[in-house]
Amino acid sequence: MKQIKLIFSQTLMISTAILFGLGIQAFWNAMFHGDARIVWEWYVPFTIIFTGFLCSVPSLIFLEEGETKKSAFPVKIVLHFLVLLGVVSLCGRLFGWYSTWEAYLWILLMYVVIYFFVWAATFWLMKKDENKINKALEELRDEE
Repeated sequence: MKQIKLIFSQTLMISTAILFGLGIQAFWNAMFHGDARIVWEWYVPFTIIFTGFLCSVPSLIFLEEGETKKSAFPVKIVLHFLVLLGVVSLCGRLFGWYSTWEAYLWILLMYVVIYFFVWAATFWLMKKDENKINKALEELRDEE
């Protein structure tokens, strides 16, 4: 159940952040290039959700709890970052999110910001759940 919650929350965060980033990109284009319209194919919102899902699944594989040495954790983070960068780049290319290097640079910038935002939010949610569990255990101990 914990894994399903992680996938759902990360998919939701990633998809929302991508839409927010696209809104910022559209604002930038409206302010500096005079292009005030966003034109999408009908399937683009679905591709955003699908990409959010694809980006949340590797978190289970790379960041599984268990016998990982502390020295291997930074290597896992770098691999996770690179794998997700590949997923986003491939999905962006397949789904037509970018066609020029300038548009791809926007995707890269959004990716880096979203990556760190999702990590911070996931860490915060996990700490919040951990605190709830610890509080419930303390209440059980007090009654005994």
